Amino acid sequence: MTIRGSLGVGIPMLVIPVVLLVAVLLFHSFLFLDYLHVASGLTWTGMDLTLGLFFSNVMRGLKNEQRARVAIRLTPVMLFFMPSISSVTITAGIYLAGADGYFHPLNDVLVIAIIIAATLFIMGIGIFLPNELRVYRELLKGPRGDIKKAIRLTMLNLRLSLVMVILQILIILMMAQLATGVFL
Repeated sequence: MTIRGSLGVGIPMLVIPVVLLVAVLLFHSFLFLDYLHVASGLTWTGMDLTLGLFFSNVMRGLKNEQRARVAIRLTPVMLFFMPSISSVTITAGIYLAGADGYFHPLNDVLVIAIIIAATLFIMGIGIFLPNELRVYRELLKGPRGDIKKAIRLTMLNLRLSLVMVILQILIILMMAQLATGVFL
């Protein structure tokens, strides 16, 4: 499969989470918004855990040609799905926090969660996404592309996913504290 062929997989991964969020917001269902937030958050965290912990270990054991073939399949997921699912999770979370009244007065736990979410967003948009665009460009060049550069950037993003999942787990713990009212 070529990078162009695998792109057809990526576009729906970009659109579906956003369409679901818009539909839930138009439906004005707090319950469905809560489900979407939890489901998208679990998906985002699960993807980062899978990429950062397991995939990076698998990729280390592969030869460069094999890594390049994996990168061709992985790039559309990382390029389209990850920004989409993370944006949906954060947006739904902001709507839920507002509906639950957590912004008045501003809760210390919520402030820390917002800072972590902003950090995740900046890492995703400032590092992860540009790296994936660079990988995509190199892979589009075919045999003329710098495969070593594409592999290096893919491996960097896989390690970055592990850092991001640690931050996501911290947010999950904070949200559980807010939801239950039990603080450690």
